[in-house]
Amino acid sequence: MIAMPFQTTDMPQATKLMPPVSFDTLLGVNRAAFESWMVMNRALASAAGRMVHEYGAFVARRLADDVDCQKQLVACRTPSDVVDLTGRSAQAAVRDYMDEATRLSVIAAEMVQAIARPVGMAAAVVTDPEPEAPAPAA
Repeated sequence: MIAMPFQTTDMPQATKLMPPVSFDTLLGVNRAAFESWMVMNRALASAAGRMVHEYGAFVARRLADDVDCQKQLVACRTPSDVVDLTGRSAQAAVRDYMDEATRLSVIAAEMVQAIARPVGMAAAVVTDPEPEAPAPAA
């Protein structure tokens, strides 16, 4: 055990390694860090909730589309109908999954922006480059 100058024999064992500092002092010294942490946690929890809601709605839509496709598949009369239906269904599914990935990426990007603000980070935002002003004539 490392000897600490503030240890006394009457201190409980659990507190001998900690300096006698109140919670208010710790909070005061680290207030900015605590506040940033709380904002980041709120942004993370909000984004996680939005992602779960969005993904759940996506799964429900995809299941409904898949059930509809199965019903249409049973109604097909020729192999050509089956090939046509499966092709259209596959294209729709790929499009749906790509759209969902975009929606989830937007939520994640918004979360990063919300987290970056309180900790003073300059989050990168993709924008069109501004045209450069012509150099003044000499």
